Amino acid sequence: MASKVLVMAALAAAAASPAAATQSVPARLAAPATVARLKPMKWLYVISLVTGEGTPQRIGFRTVSLTDTTYHGTAAWLVIDARQMHTAEYAESVYVGRADLRPLYRIEHTPTGQTVSEFTGDSVRTVFDDDSGRVAVATANERDALPTLYLVEGLIAASSLGANWSASAKLTAVDKHESGVVPVVLRTVGEQRLAVPDGAFDAWVVSLTLGRSEEKLWVRKSDGVVLKEQVPVAGGGSRREKASSRKIFWSPWYTVSVGNGSHVNISVVRPV
Repeated sequence: MASKVLVMAALAAAAASPAAATQSVPARLAAPATVARLKPMKWLYVISLVTGEGTPQRIGFRTVSLTDTTYHGTAAWLVIDARQMHTAEYAESVYVGRADLRPLYRIEHTPTGQTVSEFTGDSVRTVFDDDSGRVAVATANERDALPTLYLVEGLIAASSLGANWSASAKLTAVDKHESGVVPVVLRTVGEQRLAVPDGAFDAWVVSLTLGRSEEKLWVRKSDGVVLKEQVPVAGGGSRREKASSRKIFWSPWYTVSVGNGSHVNISVVRPV
């Protein structure tokens, strides 16, 4: 059944607050000039869990790529995010229009099954097919909304970051029980010399706010590559925020008990 696009209460509250009125309005992340600068990329990352004690534990690897291709005759970008966590594997593939990032097709594979989204001019039809059964969900196709969070890394690399840089986007989130659009806001909050397996580099520290959750990105100054992501493990948020967030764990294949302050580090290893 068709479901109504839900506007986050947090977004409405922020718009109504005096503090929000005085802040500069972030530029659109997927502005046409930025989209035109997108380039193919492929990077390998190591995923580590950092508990309250501060000891990192390697739990898997991640490969993210942006490939210039076509989809049913349309010039397109193919975004792939693949992760291996012990014996569990996860992969998400999304085709978007090369000129405007218009979503075309999305498929997600998890240990329990797969999710397929097909996009038309005004709607998104998603089929969840897993161990619990088959469920179809329809929601509105919000104009200019990104179909996956993993496009953000390519768009950051195509942006001109600086000390006062900020940008915003909308993200389509589809869940079996609640779907809608989640706001994404990015801001430069500092700079740091960061050591990763590939070397030590000067980086901008960027805050990425997804609804009511926040993660940190370390972005290499020389070319905009995301060197490291720090993602909280625990936290609140609505179903649609969780549906749009980065996929880290899958139960019961990989279960971890952590306390407040625990997070996941995703650090670049090398281009592949």
